[in-house]
Amino acid sequence: MYKFLIIVIVTLVKNIYTQDIGNPCTHARSNSPGLCKLLTQCKEIRDEIVIFQKLPQTCGFQETQPIVCCPNPQRSGSISETKCREYTSHTKEKQLCGHNIVKRIVEGKPAGRTEFPHMALLGFPMGNPDNFQWLCGGSLISEQYILTVAHCLTSGVVGEPKVVWLGITNLNDTNHKQEIKIAKNIVHPEYKNTSHYHDIALVKLDKPIETNSYVRPACLHTQLEIPVKKVVATGWGLTRYAGDSSQDLLKVTLNIVEYDFCNRNYLDTRKLREGIIYDMQICTGGSYPQQGDTCQGDTGGPIQIYNNDSCMYDVIGVISFGKSCSGGPSVNTRVSHYIKWIENIVWLENGQ
Repeated sequence: MYKFLIIVIVTLVKNIYTQDIGNPCTHARSNSPGLCKLLTQCKEIRDEIVIFQKLPQTCGFQETQPIVCCPNPQRSGSISETKCREYTSHTKEKQLCGHNIVKRIVEGKPAGRTEFPHMALLGFPMGNPDNFQWLCGGSLISEQYILTVAHCLTSGVVGEPKVVWLGITNLNDTNHKQEIKIAKNIVHPEYKNTSHYHDIALVKLDKPIETNSYVRPACLHTQLEIPVKKVVATGWGLTRYAGDSSQDLLKVTLNIVEYDFCNRNYLDTRKLREGIIYDMQICTGGSYPQQGDTCQGDTGGPIQIYNNDSCMYDVIGVISFGKSCSGGPSVNTRVSHYIKWIENIVWLENGQ
């Protein structure tokens, strides 16, 4: 008799929880509609657990398996595109939107004062709390996040960056500078300093920026394929190999280098065991000095394409590494491959 009752109770409990599967729910982190699913059937929630290190929102249990509120599948990049339209609405002064094609960043041309309002400089402390080295660049992609490369945040020599400068082109012209402390450095979970793969990171500012003509987020390019053959790189890096850093933000127009040619240049590179991976990396520049290239100190800055419709730049890559300024193609981390990771942290984590 008791055995029978136990079987009935277990069956009833199991049926109650099983009914939750397929029921509509609201995903709390993104405030978006979802469905109750087994955790094993919802990759989005499993990814969130890894990223945020928090217990998931549950609908119930099926035996010992959690049933979670799984957000409805959303095309990767749609959040970025929505935010891009929002940032575009801030762009009032159309006369400040254009940019000129230039030759090269090695001996390059200074950028216009409001031409790249998303450019950021990362400051690394030099002992004195008020003294910083400006060693890496980055791109403002929201009111509170900078996109850069992972290896800039993991150096055992100079430590982590502590402050960001925005709103400047010449380092001595600080009229519109916004200096903001860094609240958190977020390295991609798959990055290892023994390789060049997954070299991408986010920097969270300890307060939102003040949006104006001099400081404004860039858009993110969400598609694998790039619709043009030339891109624009920007940075305060060295103007020649082993030379001095530039006081001015420099810009250069570069060619996108064919995959096979780029891969042949890095066949014996220890940190590229699998060679150049097409959907994760983009090569720019070329094998000849006259083709131009990025240089040391440009690291972490963007490669970008201009969007005439939005009057803004779309960041397609983050400058990762190369061969001594003009000795071969530079390799950049392809942003489109990491859109979902970026969106989960920049917008979904904060309920934006």
